[in-house]
Amino acid sequence: MRRRADPDFSLMPWLFPARLRPHVTAFGRFVRLAHGIAHNAFISREERLHHLAALDTAIGGDDAPPPEFPGAEPVCAALRTSLRASGVADTHVRHILQALRRDVEGGANRSWGDLLVYSQFAAAPIGRHMLDLMGEDSRTYRNASDALCAALGILKQLRDFREPTLHDNRHWVPESFLDDAFITHEHLGALKAKGQTRAVLDRILDGIEQLLNAAEPLPRHVRSWRLRSHIRVVQCRARGLVACFRDEDPLGARVGLTWRQRQVCLCAGLFRGTLNI
Repeated sequence: MRRRADPDFSLMPWLFPARLRPHVTAFGRFVRLAHGIAHNAFISREERLHHLAALDTAIGGDDAPPPEFPGAEPVCAALRTSLRASGVADTHVRHILQALRRDVEGGANRSWGDLLVYSQFAAAPIGRHMLDLMGEDSRTYRNASDALCAALGILKQLRDFREPTLHDNRHWVPESFLDDAFITHEHLGALKAKGQTRAVLDRILDGIEQLLNAAEPLPRHVRSWRLRSHIRVVQCRARGLVACFRDEDPLGARVGLTWRQRQVCLCAGLFRGTLNI
């Protein structure tokens, strides 16, 4: 199975210094591979858990047995090389794998707070890995980075609601939101979001906007103009996606940014990131 980079959410290696681009690419390819396995509707739950465990073992060292999943070995080898050369700990990658195993096992989040705790493993490690790779001291602004990654993770799941693996995505909707609206997970499988279902989605979007507000100061604390620009691009795209979700129906059709919207965010992000405004 080959998974392409996601134009709305993927890392942009070309924005980083040439010496770091192979590390960004290796990390991005591994994360896409792991997500592809966890949300693969064509293999059983037991097989997905087995392959995720194999990935966890494979990044531990060159003497680890190669993973059986097609195409996984070169991806794991590239990440091992990257971690060794960059000095970035494998903790972040292992946290992502831990969250994905929970996804496959059918974990649920009772409240919005539970969802944010889950995001500390499912989404936040992506930002933390990149900050470490760039040599940034993230102690003073890690919360802002975590908030941005959580917002992006939730947005991506909302966008992909119509995918065949919908049952794997529903844990991103807090169960308390459904209870308050007197609906169930089955309502999320409807062809249209209306009434209380639409209200639940809007409530999630309200939470995402709060996360984006918390993440807004993040670029000002980053020393590298390249990473600053990347963050500004991502923030712009996230705001654009929230607006799309307000205007469109993610249950009726896949919601995403247009090519033009992505290019506008790219230009604005590069401008603001370079000038640090």
